[in-house]
Amino acid sequence: MLVYCSKLVLSAKNGSESIVQQVARWMGSLGGSFVDPIRLESGIRELVLAKGQRVQARTNQIGESSPKAYPYLFCTKFSHADQTVSGRRWVTEIGIRQDGEDEDIECSFLLKTDEISARVTAPIQVTRPRLVDELAKNCSPTPATAGTRIKTLDVASAHAYLAAVEREDRSAPLVVTSCTIKGEYMISPDRLKSLLIGLADVVDIPNGTDTFTLEDIVGRRYSAWGGAINIIFPPRPGASGGTCESVLFRPAQLADMLESGTNIESEVLAAITHRTNLPMSWRHISLEVVQQARLRNQLAQAIADSKTDEQNSVFTDLLIEADKELSSKDKEISELRSILEESSADLRKSRAEVDTLNHALDARANTAFNESEEIQKLRRIVFPLLNGSPSLEECLDFVEFMYGSRVIVLPSARKSAQDSSDFKYGKVAIDLLAKLADGYWEALNEGKPDAQAKSVFGRDDYAAQESKKLSADGKSRRTFQYKGQPILMERHLKHGVKDSSAETLRIHFEWVAPEKRIVIGHCGKHLDF
Repeated sequence: MLVYCSKLVLSAKNGSESIVQQVARWMGSLGGSFVDPIRLESGIRELVLAKGQRVQARTNQIGESSPKAYPYLFCTKFSHADQTVSGRRWVTEIGIRQDGEDEDIECSFLLKTDEISARVTAPIQVTRPRLVDELAKNCSPTPATAGTRIKTLDVASAHAYLAAVEREDRSAPLVVTSCTIKGEYMISPDRLKSLLIGLADVVDIPNGTDTFTLEDIVGRRYSAWGGAINIIFPPRPGASGGTCESVLFRPAQLADMLESGTNIESEVLAAITHRTNLPMSWRHISLEVVQQARLRNQLAQAIADSKTDEQNSVFTDLLIEADKELSSKDKEISELRSILEESSADLRKSRAEVDTLNHALDARANTAFNESEEIQKLRRIVFPLLNGSPSLEECLDFVEFMYGSRVIVLPSARKSAQDSSDFKYGKVAIDLLAKLADGYWEALNEGKPDAQAKSVFGRDDYAAQESKKLSADGKSRRTFQYKGQPILMERHLKHGVKDSSAETLRIHFEWVAPEKRIVIGHCGKHLDF
Protein backbone atom coordinates (compact mmCIF):
# COMPACT_ATOMS: atom_id res chain seq x y z
CA MET A 1 0.00 0.00 0.00
CA LEU A 2 1.27 3.43 -0.93
CA VAL A 3 1.40 5.48 2.30
CA TYR A 4 3.35 8.69 1.64
CA CYS A 5 5.14 10.51 -1.20
CA SER A 6 6.80 13.93 -1.20
CA LYS A 7 9.60 15.92 -2.80
CA LEU A 8 12.23 18.38 -1.57
CA VAL A 9 14.28 20.64 -3.82
CA LEU A 10 17.61 21.19 -2.04
CA SER A 11 20.43 23.65 -2.59
CA ALA A 12 23.39 22.39 -4.63
CA LYS A 13 25.99 24.06 -2.39
CA ASN A 14 26.78 20.90 -0.40
CA GLY A 15 26.34 18.47 -3.29
CA SER A 16 24.51 15.17 -3.47
CA GLU A 17 27.21 13.57 -1.33
CA SER A 18 26.02 15.40 1.80
CA ILE A 19 22.48 14.15 1.22
CA VAL A 20 23.66 10.55 0.83
CA GLN A 21 25.70 10.93 4.04
CA GLN A 22 22.57 11.99 5.95
CA VAL A 23 20.64 9.08 4.46
CA ALA A 24 23.41 6.65 5.49
CA ARG A 25 23.42 8.01 9.07
CA TRP A 26 19.61 7.68 9.25
CA MET A 27 19.76 4.06 8.05
CA GLY A 28 22.58 3.26 10.47
CA SER A 29 20.75 4.73 13.47
CA LEU A 30 17.67 2.60 12.74
CA GLY A 31 19.58 -0.56 11.78
CA GLY A 32 22.18 -0.55 14.53
CA SER A 33 25.00 -0.77 11.96
CA PHE A 34 27.38 1.59 10.21
CA VAL A 35 26.35 2.26 6.62
CA ASP A 36 29.24 3.50 4.49
CA PRO A 37 27.97 6.51 2.49
CA ILE A 38 30.61 6.04 -0.26
CA ARG A 39 29.58 2.42 -0.75
CA LEU A 40 25.91 3.44 -0.60
CA GLU A 41 26.34 6.08 -3.31
CA SER A 42 28.21 3.71 -5.61
CA GLY A 43 25.39 1.15 -5.41
CA ILE A 44 24.56 -1.85 -3.19
CA ARG A 45 22.83 -4.98 -4.44
CA GLU A 46 21.67 -5.87 -0.91
CA LEU A 47 22.98 -5.20 2.60
CA VAL A 48 21.44 -6.72 5.76
CA LEU A 49 21.89 -4.58 8.88
CA ALA A 50 22.29 -5.79 12.47
CA LYS A 51 18.58 -5.42 13.32
CA GLY A 52 17.40 -7.15 10.13
CA GLN A 53 16.74 -4.13 7.94
CA ARG A 54 17.69 -4.46 4.29
CA VAL A 55 19.36 -1.79 2.14
CA GLN A 56 19.57 -1.58 -1.64
CA ALA A 57 21.00 1.26 -3.75
CA ARG A 58 21.41 2.08 -7.45
CA THR A 59 23.08 4.86 -9.41
CA ASN A 60 23.00 5.67 -13.11
CA GLN A 61 26.77 6.23 -13.19
CA ILE A 62 28.87 3.76 -15.20
CA GLY A 63 32.57 3.25 -14.59
CA GLU A 64 33.95 3.60 -11.05
CA SER A 65 36.78 5.98 -11.86
CA SER A 66 34.96 8.30 -14.26
CA PRO A 67 33.85 11.77 -13.04
CA LYS A 68 30.19 12.24 -12.15
CA ALA A 69 28.03 12.44 -15.26
CA TYR A 70 24.84 14.52 -15.45
CA PRO A 71 22.00 14.12 -15.11
CA TYR A 72 22.96 12.27 -11.93
CA LEU A 73 20.40 9.82 -10.54
CA PHE A 74 20.52 7.79 -7.33
CA CYS A 75 17.99 5.76 -5.34
CA THR A 76 18.18 3.69 -2.20
CA LYS A 77 15.58 1.40 -0.60
CA PHE A 78 15.37 0.72 3.13
CA SER A 79 12.97 -2.01 4.28
CA HIS A 80 12.13 -3.62 7.61
CA ALA A 81 9.47 -5.82 9.17
CA ASP A 82 6.57 -4.22 11.07
CA GLN A 83 7.27 -4.67 14.79
CA THR A 84 3.62 -5.32 15.69
CA VAL A 85 1.93 -6.69 12.55
CA SER A 86 3.15 -10.05 11.31
CA GLY A 87 3.42 -10.38 7.53
CA ARG A 88 3.92 -6.69 6.81
CA ARG A 89 7.10 -4.87 5.75
CA TRP A 90 7.67 -1.13 5.54
CA VAL A 91 9.63 0.15 2.55
CA THR A 92 11.18 3.63 2.30
CA GLU A 93 12.73 4.83 -0.96
CA ILE A 94 14.84 7.97 -1.30
CA GLY A 95 15.60 9.19 -4.83
CA ILE A 96 18.02 11.92 -5.92
CA ARG A 97 18.31 13.75 -9.24
CA GLN A 98 20.71 16.54 -10.21
CA ASP A 99 20.81 17.83 -13.79
CA GLY A 100 24.09 19.75 -13.48
CA GLU A 101 26.92 20.44 -11.06
CA ASP A 102 25.46 23.80 -10.00
CA GLU A 103 21.81 22.81 -10.36
CA ASP A 104 19.49 22.33 -7.39
CA ILE A 105 18.98 18.75 -6.24
CA GLU A 106 15.59 17.05 -6.39
CA CYS A 107 15.06 14.57 -3.57
CA SER A 108 11.92 12.41 -3.62
CA PHE A 109 10.54 10.12 -0.92
CA LEU A 110 8.18 7.16 -1.11
CA LEU A 111 6.87 5.16 1.86
CA LYS A 112 4.82 2.01 1.31
CA THR A 113 3.95 -1.31 2.90
CA ASP A 114 4.20 -4.80 1.44
CA GLU A 115 1.93 -7.53 2.81
CA ILE A 116 2.47 -11.23 2.26
CA SER A 117 -1.26 -11.86 1.70
CA ALA A 118 -4.74 -10.36 1.84
CA ARG A 119 -5.13 -11.68 5.40
CA VAL A 120 -2.84 -8.92 6.71
CA THR A 121 -5.57 -6.35 7.32
CA ALA A 122 -4.39 -4.37 10.36
CA PRO A 123 -4.99 -0.63 9.80
CA ILE A 124 -2.08 1.59 8.77
CA GLN A 125 -1.38 4.93 10.44
CA VAL A 126 -0.14 7.41 7.86
CA THR A 127 3.22 8.87 8.83
CA ARG A 128 6.11 10.86 7.40
CA PRO A 129 9.68 9.42 7.54
CA ARG A 130 11.80 11.32 10.06
CA LEU A 131 14.50 11.63 7.41
CA VAL A 132 12.36 14.14 5.47
CA ASP A 133 12.42 16.57 8.39
CA GLU A 134 16.15 16.02 8.97
CA LEU A 135 17.04 16.79 5.34
CA ALA A 136 14.73 19.83 5.38
CA LYS A 137 16.55 21.19 8.43
CA ASN A 138 20.12 20.44 7.30
CA CYS A 139 20.20 20.65 3.50
CA SER A 140 18.76 24.10 2.68
CA PRO A 141 15.47 23.55 0.81
CA THR A 142 14.89 26.09 -1.95
CA PRO A 143 11.64 28.09 -2.46
CA ALA A 144 10.67 25.48 -5.06
CA THR A 145 9.94 23.14 -2.13
CA ALA A 146 6.35 23.25 -0.86
CA GLY A 147 5.91 24.31 2.76
CA THR A 148 9.28 25.93 3.46
CA ARG A 149 7.63 28.78 5.39
CA ILE A 150 4.35 29.43 7.18
CA LYS A 151 2.16 31.94 5.36
CA THR A 152 -0.16 34.33 7.21
CA LEU A 153 -3.79 34.94 6.29
CA ASP A 154 -5.50 38.05 7.68
CA VAL A 155 -7.79 40.74 6.32
CA ALA A 156 -4.86 42.66 4.77
CA SER A 157 -3.61 39.62 2.82
CA ALA A 158 -7.03 38.10 2.03
CA HIS A 159 -7.27 39.26 -1.61
CA ALA A 160 -3.74 38.05 -2.41
CA TYR A 161 -4.51 34.74 -0.71
CA LEU A 162 -7.69 34.27 -2.75
CA ALA A 163 -5.75 34.90 -5.97
CA ALA A 164 -3.14 32.31 -4.88
CA VAL A 165 -5.84 29.74 -4.08
CA GLU A 166 -7.43 29.98 -7.52
CA ARG A 167 -4.16 30.26 -9.49
CA GLU A 168 -4.30 27.61 -12.23
CA ASP A 169 -0.61 26.68 -11.91
CA ARG A 170 -0.78 26.02 -8.14
CA SER A 171 0.43 22.47 -7.57
CA ALA A 172 0.60 22.15 -3.78
CA PRO A 173 -2.38 21.90 -1.40
CA LEU A 174 -2.94 24.71 1.12
CA VAL A 175 -3.56 23.75 4.75
CA VAL A 176 -5.32 26.61 6.52
CA THR A 177 -5.17 26.45 10.31
CA SER A 178 -6.92 28.54 12.96
CA CYS A 179 -6.85 28.78 16.74
CA THR A 180 -9.60 28.48 19.32
CA ILE A 181 -10.91 31.45 21.29
CA LYS A 182 -8.23 30.67 23.88
CA GLY A 183 -5.52 31.02 21.24
CA GLU A 184 -4.82 27.27 21.15
CA TYR A 185 -4.25 25.12 18.04
CA MET A 186 -5.28 21.51 17.53
CA ILE A 187 -1.95 21.17 15.65
CA SER A 188 0.47 24.08 15.88
CA PRO A 189 1.48 25.75 12.57
CA ASP A 190 5.15 24.87 13.25
CA ARG A 191 4.28 21.20 13.70
CA LEU A 192 2.16 21.22 10.54
CA LYS A 193 5.07 22.79 8.64
CA SER A 194 7.40 20.01 9.83
CA LEU A 195 4.82 17.35 8.98
CA LEU A 196 3.90 18.67 5.53
CA ILE A 197 7.13 20.11 4.09
CA GLY A 198 7.58 18.94 0.54
CA LEU A 199 3.87 18.22 0.34
CA ALA A 200 1.71 21.26 1.17
CA ASP A 201 1.89 24.94 2.18
CA VAL A 202 0.72 25.89 5.68
CA VAL A 203 -1.41 29.05 6.03
CA ASP A 204 -2.03 30.39 9.53
CA ILE A 205 -4.92 32.67 10.55
CA PRO A 206 -3.47 34.51 13.60
CA ASN A 207 -5.36 34.86 16.85
CA GLY A 208 -7.44 38.05 16.87
CA THR A 209 -8.09 38.11 13.10
CA ASP A 210 -11.54 39.41 12.13
CA THR A 211 -12.79 36.12 10.69
CA PHE A 212 -16.17 37.62 9.77
CA THR A 213 -14.57 40.11 7.37
CA LEU A 214 -12.08 37.47 6.24
CA GLU A 215 -14.87 35.03 5.37
CA ASP A 216 -16.70 37.78 3.51
CA ILE A 217 -13.62 38.28 1.27
CA VAL A 218 -12.38 34.72 0.66
CA GLY A 219 -15.59 32.77 1.28
CA ARG A 220 -16.31 30.09 3.88
CA ARG A 221 -14.99 27.32 1.59
CA TYR A 222 -11.44 28.73 1.68
CA SER A 223 -11.34 29.86 5.32
CA ALA A 224 -11.14 28.33 8.82
CA TRP A 225 -12.13 29.48 12.30
CA GLY A 226 -12.36 28.39 15.92
CA GLY A 227 -9.59 25.77 15.71
CA ALA A 228 -10.66 24.24 12.38
CA ILE A 229 -8.16 22.94 9.79
CA ASN A 230 -9.08 23.35 6.11
CA ILE A 231 -7.22 21.56 3.30
CA ILE A 232 -7.64 23.24 -0.10
CA PHE A 233 -6.41 21.25 -3.08
CA PRO A 234 -5.12 22.76 -6.35
CA PRO A 235 -7.60 23.60 -9.12
CA ARG A 236 -8.53 20.74 -11.42
CA PRO A 237 -6.26 20.60 -14.51
CA GLY A 238 -7.91 22.43 -17.41
CA ALA A 239 -10.63 23.92 -15.19
CA SER A 240 -11.48 27.57 -15.70
CA GLY A 241 -13.14 29.65 -12.99
CA GLY A 242 -14.12 26.57 -10.97
CA THR A 243 -13.74 26.10 -7.24
CA CYS A 244 -11.05 23.99 -5.60
CA GLU A 245 -11.93 20.83 -3.72
CA SER A 246 -11.43 21.05 0.03
CA VAL A 247 -11.54 18.92 3.19
CA LEU A 248 -12.59 20.70 6.39
CA PHE A 249 -11.80 19.33 9.86
CA ARG A 250 -14.23 21.15 12.14
CA PRO A 251 -13.27 21.92 15.78
CA ALA A 252 -15.89 19.51 17.16
CA GLN A 253 -14.65 16.76 14.83
CA LEU A 254 -11.04 17.29 15.94
CA ALA A 255 -12.11 17.30 19.60
CA ASP A 256 -13.89 13.98 19.08
CA MET A 257 -10.74 12.55 17.52
CA LEU A 258 -8.68 13.60 20.54
CA GLU A 259 -11.21 12.12 22.92
CA SER A 260 -11.27 8.79 21.06
CA GLY A 261 -7.47 8.60 20.89
CA THR A 262 -7.29 9.14 17.11
CA ASN A 263 -4.04 10.71 15.92
CA ILE A 264 -5.07 14.06 14.39
CA GLU A 265 -1.73 14.53 12.63
CA SER A 266 -2.11 11.17 10.90
CA GLU A 267 -5.69 11.99 9.83
CA VAL A 268 -4.68 15.35 8.30
CA LEU A 269 -1.71 13.75 6.55
CA ALA A 270 -3.93 10.94 5.24
CA ALA A 271 -6.46 13.41 3.82
CA ILE A 272 -3.68 15.11 1.83
CA THR A 273 -1.76 12.03 0.67
CA HIS A 274 -5.00 10.40 -0.53
CA ARG A 275 -4.98 13.00 -3.30
CA THR A 276 -1.24 13.57 -3.80
CA ASN A 277 0.32 10.09 -3.53
CA LEU A 278 -0.47 8.81 -7.02
CA PRO A 279 0.81 11.77 -9.09
CA MET A 280 3.85 12.14 -6.83
CA SER A 281 4.66 8.43 -7.13
CA TRP A 282 4.78 8.83 -10.92
CA ARG A 283 7.49 11.47 -10.52
CA HIS A 284 9.39 9.60 -7.80
CA ILE A 285 13.00 8.68 -8.59
CA SER A 286 12.70 4.95 -7.92
CA LEU A 287 15.16 2.08 -8.20
CA GLU A 288 13.54 1.15 -11.52
CA VAL A 289 13.89 4.71 -12.88
CA VAL A 290 17.58 4.78 -11.91
CA GLN A 291 18.19 1.34 -13.40
CA GLN A 292 16.57 2.40 -16.68
CA ALA A 293 18.73 5.53 -16.74
CA ARG A 294 21.81 3.38 -16.12
CA LEU A 295 20.86 1.08 -19.01
CA ARG A 296 20.38 4.14 -21.23
CA ASN A 297 23.86 5.36 -20.29
CA GLN A 298 25.31 1.93 -21.03
CA LEU A 299 23.48 1.91 -24.36
CA ALA A 300 24.82 5.36 -25.22
CA GLN A 301 28.35 4.20 -24.29
CA ALA A 302 27.95 1.09 -26.44
CA ILE A 303 26.81 3.21 -29.41
CA ALA A 304 29.81 5.51 -28.97
CA ASP A 305 32.22 2.56 -28.75
CA SER A 306 30.71 0.80 -31.78
CA LYS A 307 31.13 3.91 -33.95
CA THR A 308 34.89 3.66 -33.59
CA ASP A 309 34.88 0.12 -34.99
CA GLU A 310 33.78 -0.20 -38.66
CA GLN A 311 33.15 -3.95 -38.23
CA ASN A 312 30.39 -3.16 -35.71
CA SER A 313 28.46 -0.71 -37.94
CA VAL A 314 25.47 -3.10 -38.13
CA PHE A 315 25.31 -3.27 -34.37
CA THR A 316 25.54 0.51 -34.19
CA ASP A 317 22.38 0.88 -36.28
CA LEU A 318 20.58 -1.65 -34.10
CA LEU A 319 21.65 0.15 -30.92
CA ILE A 320 20.50 3.50 -32.31
CA GLU A 321 17.11 2.04 -33.24
CA ALA A 322 16.80 0.54 -29.76
CA ASP A 323 17.59 3.92 -28.24
CA LYS A 324 14.88 5.60 -30.36
CA GLU A 325 12.38 2.93 -29.37
CA LEU A 326 13.12 3.48 -25.67
CA SER A 327 12.72 7.26 -26.06
CA SER A 328 9.42 6.76 -27.83
CA LYS A 329 8.15 4.49 -25.04
CA ASP A 330 9.21 7.01 -22.38
CA LYS A 331 7.23 9.74 -24.14
CA GLU A 332 4.22 7.47 -24.53
CA ILE A 333 4.26 6.59 -20.80
CA SER A 334 4.45 10.27 -19.89
CA GLU A 335 1.46 11.11 -22.10
CA LEU A 336 -0.58 8.21 -20.67
CA ARG A 337 0.13 9.40 -17.13
CA SER A 338 -1.10 12.90 -18.03
CA ILE A 339 -4.29 11.43 -19.49
CA LEU A 340 -4.79 9.28 -16.38
CA GLU A 341 -4.31 12.28 -14.07
CA GLU A 342 -6.86 14.35 -16.01
CA SER A 343 -9.28 11.41 -16.09
CA SER A 344 -8.95 10.98 -12.31
CA ALA A 345 -9.76 14.67 -11.81
CA ASP A 346 -12.77 14.38 -14.13
CA LEU A 347 -13.94 11.30 -12.21
CA ARG A 348 -13.74 13.15 -8.88
CA LYS A 349 -15.76 16.02 -10.34
CA SER A 350 -18.37 13.63 -11.78
CA ARG A 351 -18.73 11.85 -8.45
CA ALA A 352 -19.24 15.19 -6.69
CA GLU A 353 -21.95 16.10 -9.22
CA VAL A 354 -23.63 12.71 -8.74
CA ASP A 355 -23.63 13.20 -4.96
CA THR A 356 -25.20 16.63 -5.40
CA LEU A 357 -27.93 15.24 -7.68
CA ASN A 358 -28.62 12.37 -5.27
CA HIS A 359 -29.08 14.82 -2.43
CA ALA A 360 -31.43 16.87 -4.59
CA LEU A 361 -33.44 13.76 -5.50
CA ASP A 362 -33.65 12.70 -1.86
CA ALA A 363 -34.88 16.16 -0.92
CA ARG A 364 -37.49 16.04 -3.68
CA ALA A 365 -38.65 12.56 -2.66
CA ASN A 366 -39.14 13.77 0.91
CA THR A 367 -40.89 17.01 0.00
CA ALA A 368 -44.25 15.90 1.38
CA PHE A 369 -42.69 14.82 4.65
CA ASN A 370 -40.70 18.07 4.98
CA GLU A 371 -43.73 20.19 4.17
CA SER A 372 -45.70 18.31 6.81
CA GLU A 373 -42.97 19.04 9.35
CA GLU A 374 -42.93 22.73 8.40
CA ILE A 375 -46.72 22.98 8.70
CA GLN A 376 -46.62 21.32 12.11
CA LYS A 377 -43.90 23.71 13.21
CA LEU A 378 -45.88 26.68 11.94
CA ARG A 379 -48.94 25.49 13.89
CA ARG A 380 -46.89 25.21 17.08
CA ILE A 381 -45.68 28.78 16.61
CA VAL A 382 -48.88 30.48 15.41
CA PHE A 383 -51.44 29.06 17.84
CA PRO A 384 -49.83 30.60 20.96
CA LEU A 385 -49.59 33.93 19.11
CA LEU A 386 -53.29 33.80 18.23
CA ASN A 387 -54.10 33.06 21.85
CA GLY A 388 -52.02 36.09 22.90
CA SER A 389 -49.91 34.08 25.33
CA PRO A 390 -46.63 33.07 23.66
CA SER A 391 -43.61 32.26 25.81
CA LEU A 392 -40.29 33.94 25.09
CA GLU A 393 -39.00 30.74 23.48
CA GLU A 394 -42.08 30.63 21.20
CA CYS A 395 -41.42 34.27 20.30
CA LEU A 396 -37.87 33.32 19.28
CA ASP A 397 -39.24 30.37 17.28
CA PHE A 398 -41.51 32.79 15.43
CA VAL A 399 -38.83 35.32 14.50
CA GLU A 400 -36.40 32.55 13.50
CA PHE A 401 -39.06 30.85 11.36
CA MET A 402 -40.28 34.03 9.66
CA TYR A 403 -36.96 35.86 9.35
CA GLY A 404 -34.39 33.06 9.22
CA SER A 405 -32.33 34.82 6.55
CA ARG A 406 -32.13 37.98 8.68
CA VAL A 407 -31.90 36.79 12.28
CA ILE A 408 -29.72 34.24 14.08
CA VAL A 409 -30.86 33.04 17.50
CA LEU A 410 -27.89 31.77 19.51
CA PRO A 411 -28.27 28.86 21.97
CA SER A 412 -27.54 31.33 24.78
CA ALA A 413 -30.65 33.35 23.78
CA ARG A 414 -32.83 30.26 23.76
CA LYS A 415 -31.46 29.19 27.17
CA SER A 416 -32.19 32.61 28.69
CA ALA A 417 -35.72 32.50 27.21
CA GLN A 418 -36.29 29.11 28.84
CA ASP A 419 -35.06 30.50 32.16
CA SER A 420 -37.66 33.29 31.87
CA SER A 421 -40.58 31.00 31.05
CA ASP A 422 -42.73 32.93 33.56
CA PHE A 423 -42.53 36.20 31.55
CA LYS A 424 -46.09 37.58 31.37
CA TYR A 425 -46.01 39.86 28.34
CA GLY A 426 -45.38 37.59 25.34
CA LYS A 427 -47.27 39.97 23.03
CA VAL A 428 -44.81 42.77 23.92
CA ALA A 429 -41.85 40.45 23.21
CA ILE A 430 -43.17 39.35 19.82
CA ASP A 431 -43.85 42.98 18.88
CA LEU A 432 -40.26 43.99 19.72
CA LEU A 433 -38.73 41.03 17.89
CA ALA A 434 -40.88 41.61 14.78
CA LYS A 435 -39.80 45.27 14.62
CA LEU A 436 -36.17 44.18 15.11
CA ALA A 437 -36.29 41.69 12.20
CA ASP A 438 -38.40 43.89 9.95
CA GLY A 439 -38.08 47.68 10.02
CA TYR A 440 -34.81 47.85 11.98
CA TRP A 441 -33.08 45.24 9.80
CA GLU A 442 -34.28 46.92 6.59
CA ALA A 443 -32.92 50.30 7.69
CA LEU A 444 -29.47 48.86 8.49
CA ASN A 445 -29.47 46.81 5.30
CA GLU A 446 -30.05 50.02 3.32
CA GLY A 447 -26.96 51.52 4.95
CA LYS A 448 -28.74 53.85 7.36
CA PRO A 449 -27.00 54.57 10.68
CA ASP A 450 -28.25 53.04 13.90
CA ALA A 451 -29.51 56.46 15.04
CA GLN A 452 -32.09 56.37 12.22
CA ALA A 453 -32.81 52.64 12.32
CA LYS A 454 -33.80 52.72 16.01
CA SER A 455 -36.74 55.04 15.22
CA VAL A 456 -38.89 51.93 14.46
CA PHE A 457 -39.03 51.27 18.21
CA GLY A 458 -40.73 53.26 20.91
CA ARG A 459 -38.62 55.81 22.78
CA ASP A 460 -38.11 53.54 25.80
CA ASP A 461 -37.87 50.25 23.91
CA TYR A 462 -34.29 50.45 22.59
CA ALA A 463 -30.84 51.31 23.97
CA ALA A 464 -27.56 51.31 22.07
CA GLN A 465 -25.63 50.76 25.29
CA GLU A 466 -26.17 50.25 28.99
CA SER A 467 -27.07 53.21 31.19
CA LYS A 468 -24.27 52.39 33.62
CA LYS A 469 -20.62 51.57 33.09
CA LEU A 470 -20.16 47.82 32.91
CA SER A 471 -17.87 45.88 35.20
CA ALA A 472 -15.67 43.13 33.82
CA ASP A 473 -18.30 40.59 34.89
CA GLY A 474 -21.01 42.73 33.32
CA LYS A 475 -19.19 42.72 29.99
CA SER A 476 -18.67 38.98 30.28
CA ARG A 477 -22.42 38.42 30.81
CA ARG A 478 -23.11 40.38 27.61
CA THR A 479 -20.45 38.61 25.53
CA PHE A 480 -21.63 35.71 23.39
CA GLN A 481 -19.89 33.26 21.05
CA TYR A 482 -20.70 33.38 17.35
CA LYS A 483 -18.72 31.25 14.87
CA GLY A 484 -15.97 30.83 17.43
CA GLN A 485 -15.59 34.57 18.07
CA PRO A 486 -16.72 36.57 21.14
CA ILE A 487 -19.14 39.45 20.48
CA LEU A 488 -19.99 42.05 23.16
CA MET A 489 -23.71 42.85 22.76
CA GLU A 490 -24.61 46.09 24.53
CA ARG A 491 -27.45 46.96 22.11
CA HIS A 492 -30.71 45.76 23.58
CA LEU A 493 -34.50 45.98 23.49
CA LYS A 494 -36.18 46.38 26.87
CA HIS A 495 -39.43 46.22 28.79
CA GLY A 496 -39.92 46.83 32.52
CA VAL A 497 -37.49 47.80 35.27
CA LYS A 498 -38.34 45.45 38.13
CA ASP A 499 -35.88 42.79 39.22
CA SER A 500 -38.29 40.10 38.03
CA SER A 501 -38.07 37.59 35.20
CA ALA A 502 -41.88 37.66 35.03
CA GLU A 503 -42.15 41.40 34.29
CA THR A 504 -38.80 42.53 32.92
CA LEU A 505 -37.30 41.69 29.51
CA ARG A 506 -33.94 42.41 27.87
CA ILE A 507 -33.08 41.28 24.32
CA HIS A 508 -29.35 41.75 23.61
CA PHE A 509 -28.25 41.59 19.98
CA GLU A 510 -25.63 42.74 17.48
CA TRP A 511 -25.68 43.65 13.78
CA VAL A 512 -23.10 41.56 11.83
CA ALA A 513 -22.63 43.79 8.80
CA PRO A 514 -20.64 41.38 6.54
CA GLU A 515 -23.48 38.83 6.79
CA LYS A 516 -26.31 41.38 6.91
CA ARG A 517 -27.74 39.52 9.89
CA ILE A 518 -28.86 40.34 13.42
CA VAL A 519 -27.48 37.91 16.01
CA ILE A 520 -29.50 37.58 19.24
CA GLY A 521 -27.43 36.48 22.23
CA HIS A 522 -29.86 36.97 25.15
CA CYS A 523 -33.64 37.07 25.52
CA GLY A 524 -34.67 37.06 29.16
CA LYS A 525 -34.22 38.79 32.47
CA HIS A 526 -32.14 41.95 33.06
CA LEU A 527 -28.41 41.21 33.25
CA ASP A 528 -26.42 42.61 36.18
CA PHE A 529 -24.05 45.46 35.44
